[in-house]
Amino acid sequence: MAEGPGDTEFDERSRQRDEARFRLSQAVAHIGNWEIDLASRMVWASDEAFHIYGFATNPRHCLPLSEVQTRPLLAYRAELDRAMQELVNHGAPYDVRFRVERADDGAVRLVHSMAQVLRDASGRPTIVAGTVQDITEREERHQRMVDALAASEERARLAFERAADAILIFDASGTLRHANERAVTLTGRPLDDLLGRNLRDLFSPAELSVRPFLAEVVEAGETVVAERRLLRADGSEVPVEMSSRLLADGLAQAIVRDVTERRRLEEQLQLRQRMDSLGTLAAGIAHDFNNILVGIMGFGDLLKSEAGLSPGQRELVEDILRASQRAADLVHGLNQLTRPEPSRGESFDLAEVVDEVCAVLRETTDRIVVKDNRVVRGQHFLHGKSSDLYHALMNLGVNAVQAVLEKGSPSGGFVRFEARAEAPRLPGRREPSPGRWVHLTVTDSGVGMTPEVRRQAFDPLFSTKERGRRGGQGLGLTMVYNIVIRQYGGAIDIDTEPGAGACFHLYLPGEERPAESTTAPVRMVAEPGRPLAATILVVDDEPHIVRLVRRVLRREGYQILSAHDGAEAVELFEQRPEGIDLVLLDRNMPSLSGEQVLSKLRALRADVRVVLSSGGGVSVPPGAMETLPKPYTATQLREVIRRALAGV
Repeated sequence: MAEGPGDTEFDERSRQRDEARFRLSQAVAHIGNWEIDLASRMVWASDEAFHIYGFATNPRHCLPLSEVQTRPLLAYRAELDRAMQELVNHGAPYDVRFRVERADDGAVRLVHSMAQVLRDASGRPTIVAGTVQDITEREERHQRMVDALAASEERARLAFERAADAILIFDASGTLRHANERAVTLTGRPLDDLLGRNLRDLFSPAELSVRPFLAEVVEAGETVVAERRLLRADGSEVPVEMSSRLLADGLAQAIVRDVTERRRLEEQLQLRQRMDSLGTLAAGIAHDFNNILVGIMGFGDLLKSEAGLSPGQRELVEDILRASQRAADLVHGLNQLTRPEPSRGESFDLAEVVDEVCAVLRETTDRIVVKDNRVVRGQHFLHGKSSDLYHALMNLGVNAVQAVLEKGSPSGGFVRFEARAEAPRLPGRREPSPGRWVHLTVTDSGVGMTPEVRRQAFDPLFSTKERGRRGGQGLGLTMVYNIVIRQYGGAIDIDTEPGAGACFHLYLPGEERPAESTTAPVRMVAEPGRPLAATILVVDDEPHIVRLVRRVLRREGYQILSAHDGAEAVELFEQRPEGIDLVLLDRNMPSLSGEQVLSKLRALRADVRVVLSSGGGVSVPPGAMETLPKPYTATQLREVIRRALAGV
């Protein structure tokens, strides 16, 4: 029967479907086929083979062999040439893996190619036919599985051998069967000594009587976590957290973690919390004291300038001012407990501060105790407020003298200050920041400290001094800690033993030797066009401070307006915004704070000149020219006002 037109069309559609299925199967498997005509050196390839090499297909599906040979990476070409020669000449198997750089996007792919040679009737090779498959993803998946298996085995080994915690494997009787390196280090026993020993041998009988093992709970399959004190080979005890559980093979595992550092950090956190709580309580007291001291120091400064005072009377006023300044320093320390901030200031020579401390100690403490200053001038420079460090060293010095006297043998007793360039290397603390460091030591030959006293030395609620005893129960070491750690960003440690004295190690960030200043002094001049009799608005909720400021500034020829709260100040300024040359503004006031008042004043007049007065030692806020720290004297008040009006 002859084929009709319908049969031909059906066969063509069937052929096209078969070709489409073939192309799809090659694309899914990432495998293509190819043939090399050895006579013409032309390569025929399927669509997927073209895709694997990154070539664009053409109607004939042919490419010169030389073009195809440019795609394998250079490192593989010699090997491919040898394999092809062996196949053509000797019929050796052609089964190769190599990497190609795709022609279109430059991607490097791993391919697997296999081929065989076809020969004519005379045995002469005519065609090489083969397949090429992109195995990049398959090989990567395989390699990931191999790597994961190797890594898993390595992790399992390292997890036991080099774990940060001690791992002990023991049987039902408590006999140790396995232990890792950390267990050897923590217990202080060699591995041979550990294995075969009973787990109970690692804890003292007193410890086990307080915290007995719950073996039956572990055997029931539950995990038991308990804090204990492990007994080391040298007899010392280490606080540990021990987690015990039953393993699948019937043995039990105990993971023992040294919590010494955790306890230290917890103690530091508790210390910080107590200091913050104490600082919050002290803040209110400090604020009221500052306002009282402004009156005492300000009026005292005015009194000192009065004519007609006898030398004796003037000396008494000076004593009042000195006592007030000491009170102001104490208030400043209290403020720093609640609002600590990095120590700001200028570069200074550490030796000058130590000289001053030693000079005061020699005059005010028992002279039989030697004050030995070995800090060399011109070698160690710091940046910050030298007065803060002075108070810290003075507290340490006074405590050291008292410790020497308390020992009862002051003959040969000493307090020694020494310094050298050295970064902190304290156990359990992170590496210090790079740069210059100064290691200052304050050593005494006093009674020393027990470990318990040393641990609580900086606690603001702890004291070894009896109530009412000479020497007081102040916050000396707490302030030392605050200044060194929280203001200077340094570190502190104590080396002491009972009866062997104490050495305080202070590590402070150092500075290069400061260059000599060549800047000419600033000359205070009035701003052009500004009247000599400037009008100043004084805002403070303390009447005696307003009276003091009014009295001091009127003597300078200024016109004074006053307001006792923020709302009154804003109202006065609204009435005459251009008639007020300067505002002296208290930072802490009821209703409206100083910052809020400042914002409202700047909304009324953007160029308003404001000096913010505060007892907290805060930085100059946006919109203010500078701050006037409380407490201040009449002289300091005059200087700040003149500087602000001059625009310097």
